[in-house]
Amino acid sequence: MTSAVPRAFHCEHTRAKSRVLALVERSRQPATLHAVLACTDPALAQHAASFRRTLADVVNGTWADASELAATWESLRRGRRDSAGLGGDLESRTPHDARLDAFPGPVVRTISLLEVHVHDPARLLAAATATGWRPFDAEDLDEDDRQDVVGAVMHFVNGPEFLPGADQLLEATQAQLLRVDRGDEVSDWSTAPVTARFDTGTRFDTGTRSDPGGRAD
Repeated sequence: MTSAVPRAFHCEHTRAKSRVLALVERSRQPATLHAVLACTDPALAQHAASFRRTLADVVNGTWADASELAATWESLRRGRRDSAGLGGDLESRTPHDARLDAFPGPVVRTISLLEVHVHDPARLLAAATATGWRPFDAEDLDEDDRQDVVGAVMHFVNGPEFLPGADQLLEATQAQLLRVDRGDEVSDWSTAPVTARFDTGTRFDTGTRSDPGGRAD
């Protein structure tokens, strides 16, 4: 029997689901990724990955020195992990669950837009599968994406190789400084959904109209 050891845990987030992936090493074989948890809550996936990473450290005997760990019972109760020995400092610098007006420094919000054309879905799915990715279960997939192409794209977005079988159409990022006097609020406390407005497409011609028959004049 080949010995398999989990070496790291990573989170993958899509619009519909989040999942935790384990990087598993086997003797004389390439490391592979395996899905170990799927849920609809991104925060839960992040916490689960941290918990599984800790269990792996215990099994592997790689537990960090006490001086590197400064989590208190209070921080654990709140579900926070202060892994750099900065418990009190973090609390004073970035208050937990605070509204915008409670932060001592400026808060910047960034929103990114990425569009890709998957010209070869089979190649994309095969490449993702070869690197350990697995699609969501059939019951968790959208009707219009039964192969989980969205999940395969997300698998490669932040990886070393960008989207085999697909081409990037657009990548744009906008950022803004949140201001209390303008009515801004951090997303956790916002009464309205956080939205972004990107510029009108440069190929859009305001002088061209389409009629119900599909003609343009």
